[in-house]
Amino acid sequence: YEKREPVDRNWHQYDQAQVNEIADVLETIRDVVNIVSSRIPEEKRGTGRPPVPAPDIVKVMLMQAYFGIPNRVAQGFLRLFGEKLGISSEFSYKTIERGYDPERSKKLLDEVLRIMNESGNPLEKIFSTDGTGDPNTMKVNYESKRSQQRIEKEKNKDKSESDAFPHTKGKHDFQYSSFSVGVHTKIIAGLYTTDDHSIGELSMFPGIMAQTVSLCPQIDVMLGDALYSNRKICSIADEYGITPYFLPKTNATFRSKGVVSWKTMLYGFVDDT
Repeated sequence: YEKREPVDRNWHQYDQAQVNEIADVLETIRDVVNIVSSRIPEEKRGTGRPPVPAPDIVKVMLMQAYFGIPNRVAQGFLRLFGEKLGISSEFSYKTIERGYDPERSKKLLDEVLRIMNESGNPLEKIFSTDGTGDPNTMKVNYESKRSQQRIEKEKNKDKSESDAFPHTKGKHDFQYSSFSVGVHTKIIAGLYTTDDHSIGELSMFPGIMAQTVSLCPQIDVMLGDALYSNRKICSIADEYGITPYFLPKTNATFRSKGVVSWKTMLYGFVDDT
């Protein structure tokens, strides 16, 4: 093991980043969504009261995600930060709520993700993938459910392995998500989210892989934990000419079974880890 050299940190720049973070994030939201609205013209609607511009709603949704606040509080933050976001009129929390309808916001949010990768990930070549669950209620905790799932898995080792997210009594207790993220930039390149308990992380991987390659064609390596360490997932990475590097399971063997990158990956762990 080679000890890393201590990194010199510019404490003045660090302090300034902390001081200016909120203002910088809000300005970034404003500028990026303005670019998106220029790329995607809003659809014309019929007679009646003109709707709230979709880009304004998306700005509030992104601000809401940054602060981690509910819809009603987001309405208050709109009053506070509306001018900073470039929003000229206020609207109710119900309008914010309706913004989560995919038909109203998906195109704009997809373009936001594209722009963020164009500017933030153009040089990133190594990405990592993983999944998580966000509770829809304070009564449940994702990590405790995941731990319970692991305990049950140990008790039932004879049963076939599953990549499904934890099951709960509630039908929509969690919003399950899987991501790919630039290892150095920490910017999301691929995203799949659902509240369907029957869909597992591995089922999401082909879509994550395709989106990552679409937004970041320069990708060379995909990292992941032991859940992704199987030949099928390696073969999906192979299809895009990407090197898989997934933490091997304890019972992994060198038999490639037709997937050359599987054996190459395992030898890489032996030689370079």
